[in-house]
Parts: sequence; structure tokens; C-alpha cells
Amino acid sequence: MLAGSLSILQAANDDSLEPAVKLVLLLHSTCEQTLNQPPVYREFSTPTGPHVDISHDGTVSYSEIPRPDEPSFVEFVEHMRRPAAPDMPPFIHLKKQPVGGAWTYCAELSATYYEGLSKICGSGLSFAGKTALVTGCGRGSIGADIVCGLLSGGAKVIATTSSFSRKTTLFFEDMYRTHGARGSELIVVPFNQGSTGDVKQLVYYIYHDSGAAKGLGWDLDYIFPFAAVSDIGSFATNLGSRSEFAQRVLLTNIMRLLGGIKDTKERLGYITRPSLVILPLSPNHGTFGGDGLYGECKLGLETAFNRWESESWQDYLSIAGAVIGWTRGTGLMSGNNMVAGDIEGLGVRTFSTREMAFSILGLAHPRICRAACYQPIWAGLDGGMKRVANFGVVVSNARAALQDKVSLLQAMAREAALDYLAINLRGHSKTDARVDNGPLAKHKYDFPAPRQFDQLHHLRHLQGMVNLDKVVVVTGYGEIGPYGNASTRWEMEAHGEFSVEGCIELAWIMGLIKHVNGPLAAAGVMYVGWVDAKTGEPVSDTEVKPRYEEYILAHTGIRLIEPELAGGYDPNTRKLLREVQIEHDMEPFEATAEEAAAFKAQNGGSVDVWENSDRSSWLVKFLKGALIRVPMAAKANRLSAGLLPTGWDPRRYGIPESVVKQVDIVVCYALIVTIEALVRSGITDPYELYKHFHVSEVGNTIGSGIGGSRALQDIFRRRHLDKEVKNDAIQESFISTVQAWVNMLLMSGS
Repeated sequence: MLAGSLSILQAANDDSLEPAVKLVLLLHSTCEQTLNQPPVYREFSTPTGPHVDISHDGTVSYSEIPRPDEPSFVEFVEHMRRPAAPDMPPFIHLKKQPVGGAWTYCAELSATYYEGLSKICGSGLSFAGKTALVTGCGRGSIGADIVCGLLSGGAKVIATTSSFSRKTTLFFEDMYRTHGARGSELIVVPFNQGSTGDVKQLVYYIYHDSGAAKGLGWDLDYIFPFAAVSDIGSFATNLGSRSEFAQRVLLTNIMRLLGGIKDTKERLGYITRPSLVILPLSPNHGTFGGDGLYGECKLGLETAFNRWESESWQDYLSIAGAVIGWTRGTGLMSGNNMVAGDIEGLGVRTFSTREMAFSILGLAHPRICRAACYQPIWAGLDGGMKRVANFGVVVSNARAALQDKVSLLQAMAREAALDYLAINLRGHSKTDARVDNGPLAKHKYDFPAPRQFDQLHHLRHLQGMVNLDKVVVVTGYGEIGPYGNASTRWEMEAHGEFSVEGCIELAWIMGLIKHVNGPLAAAGVMYVGWVDAKTGEPVSDTEVKPRYEEYILAHTGIRLIEPELAGGYDPNTRKLLREVQIEHDMEPFEATAEEAAAFKAQNGGSVDVWENSDRSSWLVKFLKGALIRVPMAAKANRLSAGLLPTGWDPRRYGIPESVVKQVDIVVCYALIVTIEALVRSGITDPYELYKHFHVSEVGNTIGSGIGGSRALQDIFRRRHLDKEVKNDAIQESFISTVQAWVNMLLMSGS
């Protein structure tokens, strides 16, 4: 393109275009030189620091802001090579261990490390021809930024994820699109670091390129085993299965992974190029407390320094332990972001994920790698945390001080609101700061009155004819429908309008109002009652019907279809796919190698596919005569449906977010109506049944023609359109899945 532009400008023979000609010549020359150079990782971003803003009413907000004294990573390196305190090593530094001695600061090796970091800020560090494995590289993690740096340097990277889904693959696809350089590759594989089987299969997939399960046939240059599991809230007194699982992820299976790689390289004869393993160590050895076996796991990883020699890893693995300091925004430390600024006030440096990834990638510099071939390296990237005594207590005190300040500001805001009300409210006692919410509605559920024995005289002729053990007794019922539930539907069917109580119930169901029992944000006073969900203004029971009834009537019952309630279905633009045959060759479009192969397999000679000259992607071109499906919109002849009330949300009934995301919406319907039926039967806790029945005598049965409706859509429609589909869509589509969830989450019968 530049060559063509240059030809056009030179052919114009116009002196006024001479500056443009020189500029294009410079760009053309620079591009030619760059094409002949390997890709490099350069860090051009700006270091950031923590910033906490507390408003006058006690609202706390956290953000990352540029550091005024560090406009680039050049200054970051200069600051980090300074001593953290007198008689202490720099904020980040390297250590070596003499034979039989303790780890000591090595100025010579640290200087080499700083030169490598400076090179990344300048000419850059190339990873062309290198291969790397990174575990624990989800969104917002240090590992994700490490992957970005490796890709920009031209490396081939295997990134693992424990949540393999379309959302995850799109995240990594966008990462590669943004950071991928010439010759780089990004392979995303599902992997559970807590699984022994997954560890073995991952090693086999990386190192073997033949056999039944064909793999990559790579020999790794770098290994970043950064997968982690949070176990906050686990103390020595309540260690459970999650703590044991976290130990497997953080320690046991990292060792198993390294052992598997060492054993495989030994069997394959890869003895000339040891893989550099960068272990994620920590200065937190029980310092914070309440984090399960985290400290024990990090201490356990340090045994790899000794195993390197005692178990003869030298020919196959090199070890560099990175003692990772306070890194803001990660899954393990994000809860402490608010007090990061206070910690920096004590002379400790906290890091962003980008800063920590930059520091870790500095360990991949060739000169550091060569040094690690002779003996393990200790990288102290803790930012001077060791200079603060009783660090856990200091952090706890900082959190408590922040909470005290917030509580004080909130109390002052409430007092200011009370003063305002006392001065400005007319016709009210100045000492009365309550909000009057008027007369209350009378919500009640009447249970059928049991009949006395003498009232059943007309049925005595059936005595002895009916086996009471087999009689079905209906004690309660539940319903979800276009009018909300059974009681509100009955009001409309029997009386043609909703009562005050019915309007309140539907307004709550539709998310128009919510209940408050505590400080009222809008006025700063104590309040018990309903408030408008949008404005937070108090709404008395008697105001609900005149205020919301018109909206409720328009968005309940059988009505015109609202697309947002029907999964985007609009009867006026019903989406169809029409097959058409193209009459001329189409313009090529970019695709991955797998997508190009899939287009070719389906369309055969009607499509051409070829690899780009830079080998980074493929191009696909549909030829004349090819059949393609084009979306079209047709108007349906059914415009109304019995939709649920607008705004209906299972979370409002108390179903946890995790359950709502996992199950089909039909399961949520079943859970809610089951609870309602139990409550109408006078049972507020299903386990009350087991006071009277054995667990084997309690069950549930639900009649259904099909299983989960949205799961079926996932299987038969969304998958066909190559849209994101839940991993467990198939089991959610079974008819028996609904009652299985009811039994598992509510009844626990056998």
C-alpha cells in the first residue's frame, strides 16, 4: 500500500508534495526494516497506583490512576532498583544461594535483571520461536498480562482455563487479536489444575504429536503454573474440603506437573534445553491469616529449589521463584484494594497486574535463563513487604480505620439529613424524623378450615371402602403465570381488578418496589416499608395501587409479545434463514485455520481457502454458485402470548445467583412454586417433614412434556447458529432434571 502511494506521489511531479513523499519514504523504509526483524515485547503502558475516594456521605470508590513520578516503565525500573530502606535490598531484586548457605542478595545478578527490564522498555525482548505454558490466566490476572507479553514477543503460548466456554474463548480471541505478533500462536485448552488426570493429559498433549490423541509435539521453554483458588475465610479451626482442593491446586499438582514434564523430557531425550519454571511464591506465610493452607502451599513450593539438585532436574528444568508482592486487582487480593494506598504510605510498593507481569517476564531474559541453568534463582518481587513488622495486623488496622471513617461520614450524613428535615418539613414535629407510611395493607393466606367429624356424616357410607393410605390429599398449591401467582390471578378473574395487596405483591414481583428496613438513603432516616426501586423514595401501601396499577395492567396477563421477555423474539420481525445461491465470487474474509477447514469441508469446490502470507490467519472466499443462508425477517400471525409479568426475576425470590446461572429457567419456576405450595400447606421448612416421615418416604413428582425450554433452544437453535451454549445444556434439557433440582435443593428425599 505504501509502495503504491509512493508511486502515485512521485508520478504527480509536484514540489508541494515533497514533504509527503519524504514521509511515505520514511514509513516504507521503517516497515521494510521491521518486517525483517523478529517481533519483540515492549512495555509502553503507564504504571498506575491505587486511589480511594470517599464522598461526603461515606460512599467509597476505588480506581487506578497514573503515578505522577512514573510516566513510563523506564521510571518504574529506576524506582524499583532503589533500596526499599537503609540496609535493605531494592524493591525488586534477585538472590542466589551459596552451597549450604542462605539466600542472599546478589547485586551482579540483579544488575543483569534490571538491564533486561530496561531493554523491554527500549528495544524490546523477543520470544520468537519460544513456547510457553501459562495456567491461571483468566480475566484480570497476572497470568493474562504474561500471556499478552509473550504473544507480543512472538511466542507460541498454551493458555489453560478452568471455565472453557464461548465467553472465555472470545476473551482469549480478543487478547490474541490485540497482542498477537507475527509467528505467535495462542492455544486455549480446558484444564483443571486440581485434577490429576488433567495434569497428565496436558503434559501428553504438549509433548506428543503422534498416537491416538495427537498433540502438539512441543518442548516448552517457559512454564508459568499460576493457577490459584481462593480460600478466604478458612482458619486452622475450620479447614474443609475446599482447603484440601486449594492445596492440590497450589502445591501438589504443580509438583505433579513439573514431575510429569521432567519425566517426559527425560524419556524423549530432551536434555540440552531445560525449561524455565517460574514458580509463584509469596511473602504471605500465614501473615494475613484466614486463607486456608495458602501459606503452607507457598512454603512447600520453595522445596523445588532443593529438589532441583536432589532429584536431578538440572538437564530438564530450571527454577526461578518469583516472590510476588501485593498485586492489586487479582482474585486473591482485590478485596484489599481499598487499603493499598495506606500500605504504600508505610514504604511498601504495591503493583498492578501489568507491573507484576512485566517484572516476571524480565526473568525470561536470555541472560537470566542462562544463570538459572547453573542454579535456581530467587526473585524478590515483594516491593519491600518484609520491612513492615506484623504485616497482617497492619492491614487489619488499615481496614478498620477505613471502615471507621466511612461509618463516621455516613453518620454525619444521616445527622445532616435529620437537621434538614427538622428545619424544612412543615406541619411536622421537629423531633419526629420518621417517615409516615400510612395504613398498612393486610396480606394474609387463609388456610381451609378443617371440618368437624359430625360435619362429615354424609360421607360415612364410604367408611371401610377407601384405603386412606392411598388417598391423595392436596394441602397447598403454587403457581407462576401471566398474572404472577394464583392469588393475584384469582383477583383478576373473580373481580376484574387487583386489590391493594395484589398490586403490592405484583409491584414487588415486577421489581417496581423493594422493601427497606433500616436507614433510608434518600432521606437519611430510619424507615420500614416500601420504596420505589428506581428513585429510592418511600411509597406507602396505599400509594402503590394508584402509582403502579396502570403499568402493572399493561405488563401482566395475556398481552402483545414483549421481545425482551421472549428471548429477543419479535413477532413483527420473526427471524428466518433463506438459502440463496450467489451469482458472483464474494470478497474474501478472514478466519482461523479451523474455521477455514470447516468452510471447506461443508462447501467443497464452492469455496477457496488459503493462508495469509504472514501465516497469522486464513482467508475464505465463496465462489459463484455457492449456497449461503441469509437472514430475513417475516411477520408472524400470532402477536400475543401469556408472558410472565415484566421484570419477573427468580433472584427476587431468594434463589442464589449461582443457581440461576446454572439451571434452566423452568427449574426456577418449579423451585418457586414448590416453595409456595409448601408455605400454603403451613410448612416453612421442608425438613420439617422428616420429623414425621423417613427420608425414603418423601419424594416429588412433576409432570412435563419437555425439559428445560432454554436448554432445548441452546441445543437445537443457538448451537446451530454458532452462539454461546452452556456446557451442561444437554442434562438441563431432560424432563427429569426439573424434579431432580427440586429434590436436591429443597426436599432431599431419597
